Amino acid sequence: MASTVNQQTDLRKVYYQCRLGRSDLDRMFVIACEGIETPAIRVSTVAGSTRFWEATLQGLLSAVQAGAPEVNERWSNVALEAGSPSGERSVSIQIDTERAEFNVSGSDATWVYGQAARLEKFLIARGAVSNSPRYEAIISSLFAAIFLGTGIAWILGGWSEGKTMAECVAEIEEAKGNVTVVNWSFAALLTFGLGIVTFQVLKRRALKAQLRVASEIPEGSWWSRLTIAEKIAAVGIPISGFATFGTLVSAASGIFSK
Repeated sequence: MASTVNQQTDLRKVYYQCRLGRSDLDRMFVIACEGIETPAIRVSTVAGSTRFWEATLQGLLSAVQAGAPEVNERWSNVALEAGSPSGERSVSIQIDTERAEFNVSGSDATWVYGQAARLEKFLIARGAVSNSPRYEAIISSLFAAIFLGTGIAWILGGWSEGKTMAECVAEIEEAKGNVTVVNWSFAALLTFGLGIVTFQVLKRRALKAQLRVASEIPEGSWWSRLTIAEKIAAVGIPISGFATFGTLVSAASGIFSK
């Protein structure tokens, strides 16, 4: 379906956590230019206060290596602009270390939606998500704060009931038989929670956005991309936490049993 004269369909989408290496960028730029006859292409980047641009990604890489060798592997951004001479079809892509954004426009709406779908599928296959991980971290922190606040309120709730010391002692004596079970249950839950938090932190670290213009992104699962030290931490932290909680539980049980 073609748009009317002086009217174009324009689609813009933003994705986060994209993991793009050299071959990924080459393939993505090829996909972006599909359907554009004799496209005018400009690939660019900003290094420091200098903007570099060339007609190909390899040309840009060579230009940056010659003009700004300090960049080396630490590329912070790269962009593509491609359009037909008549201006009827165009694609722009901006990629940095946090997100990837593309804009497709043209007088042929079918081509615009098709290109957007192909680019979207390509990015999702490389870890892209539509929601910013920053918002997810904020939401997780809020839930943790609510959970912690509820736990503290539950623990301290008895204080607001105006119970006498004799009544509190009587309740402790009555609960002696369950203290060990309850304490070890709490220790197990805390260890489980600590393990989940540790794995989530390491997983988020392994899946964070990456931009490597001069090299490739390692393939495999997020666990396979962790370093040996990170894998040891993923297993060791929960075990150490359980040992610590166990020591505290034993001490608490000894106090209550007296």
